Amino acid sequence: MEYRVNLCETPPQAVLRIPLEVRPDLLSEGIVSGMGRLSEVAEKAGLTANGAPMITFHRELPAEDAIVIDFGLPIEAAPALGPSSGAELVIQSPTLVARTSHRGGYGDIDAAYRALREWLQQAGYRPVGPPTEAYLIGPDEVSDPRLLSTEIRIPVSPAPAIAVHLPTAFPDAVERTRTVLRERGFGVVTEFDVQAALRERTGQHIEEYLILGICNPQLAGIALATDREAGLLMPCNVVVRADDTGVLVEAVDPTLLVQVLARPELATTAEEIRRMLAGALASLARPAAAAG
Repeated sequence: MEYRVNLCETPPQAVLRIPLEVRPDLLSEGIVSGMGRLSEVAEKAGLTANGAPMITFHRELPAEDAIVIDFGLPIEAAPALGPSSGAELVIQSPTLVARTSHRGGYGDIDAAYRALREWLQQAGYRPVGPPTEAYLIGPDEVSDPRLLSTEIRIPVSPAPAIAVHLPTAFPDAVERTRTVLRERGFGVVTEFDVQAALRERTGQHIEEYLILGICNPQLAGIALATDREAGLLMPCNVVVRADDTGVLVEAVDPTLLVQVLARPELATTAEEIRRMLAGALASLARPAAAAG
């Protein structure tokens, strides 16, 4: 199915929250049981629901071991709960989330999570909290899994980087990145092979990971003429690193320089560097897209 992703800010709300243990091999049964527990506690406490029940995963669901996940139910303001309920009332602050909806059973809900992760990479956002599933139509309401409707929400914030994903081999991605950066006026002044350094010096093994230090001499001169401390943030780092489906190329957002140094007069130069970097990474992605 097609997943549409959008950003929204969740409103402040009171939530009845109960941590419960769930087994991965009995996930549907665990969700139904948890929702029943939520309803039972809410009814005994005289609480009125004003939203869909939801669960929050604080870590990935393991293959075998049970984990504790938070079951939540948005409610109207109400009296305090007794300690024997095993639940608590919490006030959730407004939060920026990326969200999408999954229709159908939970066996293929991973596709919705993949769509969210791909959207975050392309839109320049990063997750800043655990995902939450809100059961708009849950298994406690219908027996036919085709009728289930689940909204997945991930708290996000703007990423401090410009990034592009390349479905290609690591050596090819590195060479293309060097070439495109030079064509766009950036000199590659340093290279640091993080994978090799960690393996040789600490014995640690990580994925292929290269840091390129780049600089545009003309724009660097303008920035230094404005503030000599601008050199502390030079050269600009570009990271090329392998992931499960290809290679991620990330460039630090140069507009951060303006924020760190609190020098608004650097804004024009920083925006120009960002425009050039964004253009370089965009052109880096085009051949791969055309080839697909």
